[in-house]
Amino acid sequence: MLQTFKLEADMEVVRGNVIGLNSLWNNRTEDRPFHTLGASAYLDIRRGDTDSYFTGVQACNGALAYCFGSLYQEISKVLTDHLKMEVSFDPSLALPGFHIFFGHEAFVREGGLWHMDMGHIQLGLPDVDPISFTVTVCLPKDGGGLNYKQDDKEHYLAYEVGGMVVHDGCMMHKIASLNSYQEDDERITMQGHGVNINGEYVLFW
Repeated sequence: MLQTFKLEADMEVVRGNVIGLNSLWNNRTEDRPFHTLGASAYLDIRRGDTDSYFTGVQACNGALAYCFGSLYQEISKVLTDHLKMEVSFDPSLALPGFHIFFGHEAFVREGGLWHMDMGHIQLGLPDVDPISFTVTVCLPKDGGGLNYKQDDKEHYLAYEVGGMVVHDGCMMHKIASLNSYQEDDERITMQGHGVNINGEYVLFW
């Protein structure tokens, strides 16, 4: 089940900090402008090889914690209230990071790939009550959102700047394609996951 929350953080400040850390971005595709800020299990772990992931953790976690500490605190408070459990971060795992897209015709033709979130499995974490969350920092002028499948039907959820969407990560979902684009479009979201470890939710990416 999807749950939505409105955060108080100033997303213009968050956006500015993401752009300011562009030296730490990882370019993820050759044919379209898709970058990430922070290590990501689903992108950096391949065939059980975790070296790239943990190299990214060491390279990025310090800057992420410094620039987005107050946002992590607010997310932790919202999730603690929602889950009725304590929420924490494991310094050996990647902090929640960012997807960064810029305007390109490819994102009109297609969105993301249908998937379920399995980062905790890739990292060898317990498969206990997983969650995934997305915080919308900025959107293309024509908007953006999430496609997901529920009860054998496809649905669309429009994102709102400053909103946080939480779900269990186990439903099929993907980044929705755009209806149109402009070259100066930006789509920046914070991405994170959590898993119940001994009665406490540990957040990561």
